[in-house]
Amino acid sequence: MNVWRGVLCRLSLSVLALSIPTLVWAQEQKTDCFGFDAVDDDPLAVQLYVIKPGDKVGVQCPEKSLICNKGAFLMPGDQVAVSRVDGDRACAVYLNPVKRPENDETAGWLPLARLDPISPVPNWVGRWGDSETTIVAKQQGDKIRIDAKANLQFGNGEEEGQFAALIDGRQSQVKFGYQSGDDGEPEKLLPYQDKTIPGLCQVKMAQLGRYLVVGDNHMCGGINVSFSRIYRRIDEKPPADRAKASKSSVAKKQDDLLRSSYKACLDKSKGVTVAMRNCAGTEHKFQDDRLNHAYRLLRTNLDQAGATQLRDEQRGWIAERDRQCAVDKDGGTAALIVSDDCLVQMTAKRAAELESRLSQ
Repeated sequence: MNVWRGVLCRLSLSVLALSIPTLVWAQEQKTDCFGFDAVDDDPLAVQLYVIKPGDKVGVQCPEKSLICNKGAFLMPGDQVAVSRVDGDRACAVYLNPVKRPENDETAGWLPLARLDPISPVPNWVGRWGDSETTIVAKQQGDKIRIDAKANLQFGNGEEEGQFAALIDGRQSQVKFGYQSGDDGEPEKLLPYQDKTIPGLCQVKMAQLGRYLVVGDNHMCGGINVSFSRIYRRIDEKPPADRAKASKSSVAKKQDDLLRSSYKACLDKSKGVTVAMRNCAGTEHKFQDDRLNHAYRLLRTNLDQAGATQLRDEQRGWIAERDRQCAVDKDGGTAALIVSDDCLVQMTAKRAAELESRLSQ
């Protein structure tokens, strides 16, 4: 009996020793975050979030590993696709607008407190993909036609894949089946099936802001071919272009604060310094009167503490205005025009800001 106990004990320890790495690995898998998992994550469960205003956000990992400690960070306004939430953190992926050989994708844990969920209107139309896959969505009547093609390299060979669908573009999530035509037969666009059917390609897709999330059943092409991943628009504008467009938009909004008579006056001045300064002086007086009127009305609606705070705020603004609009002594007569326009622009912006508070 003692012999058998010893044998059983050694067998139990051996089994335990073999099982420990498996259990530890399974536990590590749950705590790791590498973005969208094509095997375990449901494309229709992925949600879109945006980084809240504030400081940049570091991509966090629970373990001290080389994979986790990349030093990556995201900026306010960046959109991320979140595949799962674990307590106060979210497993997220961010794709750079412009594909680069390296650092194309940032994935990891983000603090949930710095994320806001967003639900933009679906916008399927366009070209999505990466170096191996292209997904084209075009308007076709009242539907959206989806055509996807993949060409994946494996060793010395390659495998191809494809699928197609007609979807309702008003929906942000769709799922469907597809069979390619064999021996001259036409392709078949089919409904999604909840059960496995040999040879039937089944696809789930979600259109979330700047991302297209795709998951399939690995039956949409050759061996090992899968479309399951998150894509960006191929024709997405780089950050510099977006920043330029944003700057142009801000400039337009500021110009809208000024009267058309000011612009007409500048046009008539034909670049004569004295005439241009007269135009700026007239517009500045108008905008300054607006500002003072809004300031007085705002103060009357505040208690003593609020009025004091507004006064101190206004004094700070005046100091900043004088600093920004100071005349460059080495700039000649052109510096006078630049200073005048600065005063006009800043005063108009401040007047609009105070007026907006009156309506709150």
